[in-house]
Amino acid sequence: MARPPLPVGTFGKIDFLVVSKGRVRARASFRDFDGRRRFVTRYGSTRAHAERRLREALRDRGGATAPAATADSRLAATAALWLSEVEASELATGTKRLYRFVVDSYVLPGLGELRLREVTVPAVDRLLTAIRSSHGAGAAKSTRSVLSGILALAVRHGALPTNPVRETSLRRTARPTKTPRALTVAEAQRLREKLAANPDAVRLDLPDFVDLMLGTGVRIGEACAVHPTAVDLDAATLTVTATVVRVPGRGLVVQEVLKSDAGRRTIALPPFVVDLLRRRCAAVAPDADPAVLFRSPQGRLRDPNNTSGDLRAALDRAGFDWVTSHVFRKTVATRLDEAGLSARQIADHLGHTRPSLTQDVYMGRRLASPEAAAALQRTL
Repeated sequence: MARPPLPVGTFGKIDFLVVSKGRVRARASFRDFDGRRRFVTRYGSTRAHAERRLREALRDRGGATAPAATADSRLAATAALWLSEVEASELATGTKRLYRFVVDSYVLPGLGELRLREVTVPAVDRLLTAIRSSHGAGAAKSTRSVLSGILALAVRHGALPTNPVRETSLRRTARPTKTPRALTVAEAQRLREKLAANPDAVRLDLPDFVDLMLGTGVRIGEACAVHPTAVDLDAATLTVTATVVRVPGRGLVVQEVLKSDAGRRTIALPPFVVDLLRRRCAAVAPDADPAVLFRSPQGRLRDPNNTSGDLRAALDRAGFDWVTSHVFRKTVATRLDEAGLSARQIADHLGHTRPSLTQDVYMGRRLASPEAAAALQRTL
């Protein structure tokens, strides 16, 4: 029976030969990463010296192209490597923060000490089942996605033959049928009147802010990042290309990377929003920093989380305790649907991803819809 070949990246028995007095040769067969065996030779003044030099050469040869992850690597080490790739990527800051949270909260406590060869389909399935039971389907879905990315890296490095996450079941829980609640036209008008009459809401610049969201459907972070150059008053359009996020160690920043590619869009504006933005643009000084239309009361970037809290308090005082900023987007979607716009037009207006593959591939995207502006004008 033939002797089995050396594993790739390893060497065999070291042979020694005394070449002359004070000169010893050490040689070993090394199986390179192309599968071929090659002899590696080093000389020394003594046997120990020659062996030491040879082992250093073999170590360098094996480490030059050695994979960063092997079957004996711990999952925690591979997760750290994957997170370093995530940090260097162009993913949104919020996405990076979510991935790190999932790794620290779910992946490492559940599987971090396992060797990669021990991360099997049953092991992954048990973890996802436990997370689904204790933290909900959303946490299990995020964990499955992150763990799949980590183990895909292990597959790329040759540490695993396949990704075990792909063989786990993605259990879908039935969602309760609940019709999204939106503001009626009368409710929207009453809310606007109450905010305009509330001194605290006016001091926090909430009436105009709410009008922008009710008239466009932009997300709260996108509203905080609206720049005068994004507004075309003549064409009555708003180009959404950024959002405000908080980055650890840097504070609030305007991030150009949005939630999805569909988030970069140009939307048509109803006349009342055009008038609002014309007034806001005129109030921005040429040297304003930051040059956004909705700044905080202190003149800095507006924090979406703080604004959401301020809005929550104002809505409660106005008697609209069931309303959130997301209800404004639902209201816009409802008005556009009532106006007869297609699902594709509504999705493009709100910056949602594909309603279906066919619509996504074959229909135009990011186009201003005059029908949307006319429908939203009738809202107020």
